[in-house]
Amino acid sequence: MDIKEGIEAALLAPTALNQQKFSIGIDGEDAVIKPGFGPMTKIDLGIVRYNFEIASGHKCRTV
Repeated sequence: MDIKEGIEAALLAPTALNQQKFSIGIDGEDAVIKPGFGPMTKIDLGIVRYNFEIASGHKCRTV
C-alpha cells in the first residue's frame, strides 16, 4: 500500500455535502490533509482522513 492509493481513495470518498473542500499534500514522507472553508468541513476532514488511512496503510497529519 502506498500514499498514492490513499490520495486516490480520499478523492473518491463521499463528503458531507458532496464538495471536496480539502487539499492533500506531502511533507517529507508524511501526507498532510488541510481542510477548506465552509460548512461541514471538519466532518469532511474526518471522512477523507479515514479513507486515506485505510487505503494507504499510513497515518496522516491534519493542519
